[in-house]
Amino acid sequence: MYLIDAKYITPTRRIKAGAQVAHRNAGESRMKRIITLALAAIASPAMAQTAAPSAPATTAQASTPTAIVFSEKGANGMSDLPMGVHRIPDSDVVVSGYQGGGGIGLLFGVVGVLVQSSINAGTGTDKVHNVEDDLRFDVRAKAIEMTNAVMAGDRFKTAYTLTPQPGGSTMTVSPYVVLTFVKKTEDVRPYIVLKTKVATGTDSGKTIKYFCCEGKAMPLATLTENNGARLKEVLNSELETAVNVMLLDRSQPFPRNDEAKLETNGMLPFVGKPLKWRGFDLGTYNNYRLIEYRGGLFVFSGVNIVEPDGLEITPVVKK
Repeated sequence: MYLIDAKYITPTRRIKAGAQVAHRNAGESRMKRIITLALAAIASPAMAQTAAPSAPATTAQASTPTAIVFSEKGANGMSDLPMGVHRIPDSDVVVSGYQGGGGIGLLFGVVGVLVQSSINAGTGTDKVHNVEDDLRFDVRAKAIEMTNAVMAGDRFKTAYTLTPQPGGSTMTVSPYVVLTFVKKTEDVRPYIVLKTKVATGTDSGKTIKYFCCEGKAMPLATLTENNGARLKEVLNSELETAVNVMLLDRSQPFPRNDEAKLETNGMLPFVGKPLKWRGFDLGTYNNYRLIEYRGGLFVFSGVNIVEPDGLEITPVVKK
């Protein structure tokens, strides 16, 4: 910018000394204005970051709603699931938590940790073989139904659409269910998972998963009696919560503060026993705590929607 302006203030040989000074002063004044405007432009994003998340600045993109598309693919077996899980046939329901061996492999997708996977999967099949029909849940159809119901209100009317828009962004949602056995018991914790990615133009976007589990672990027999009535009731409730949190975070992101670290201890998706893990505090939704576990390789990475007393939570104190 300075070089472009500078060529206009270069004196010619025919300009008198007094005119040179006046012209140079005018150029310097112009440059000060340009620099001031540039500094203001740089400062604006920094100031915007400190604004309350409930009052975002209006942008030109706000008028173009994000289209929501529900994928039929479900969980990706190579990146979303640990080794040894069992898939309920013809569904997006997976069973985990019973696996033996593998150690750290239970926390990752199966890439690189395939040893013992088939043995563990067989164990899972044995656990649920007689009740697989009662464990089926059409999570994609229910997610579409729930999203339509939520979008019928005013809260997200201008933020989303179910019809793709020319030049607009598209959020692909892959829903699935994780039934996690508690080690050495027949108790199960059902989780709803919504895997999302927002693409705009050539930008494929960042993947964010939303996990929700409500209530205590229950005996498998309780969840599957009456054709799985209790399981379906729990999953529908969790799905409503997860859809609302997803729509909120994807339209007006919860603040991500790298200093807001938390130590957590308790049951996490896929893992059959309490696990200590460090996450990040995203605030609350109603009476739920929102904790983000980072690191895309971990199968429970994403926003975990936690009920009161669902986990032991301790803020990390700087030393």
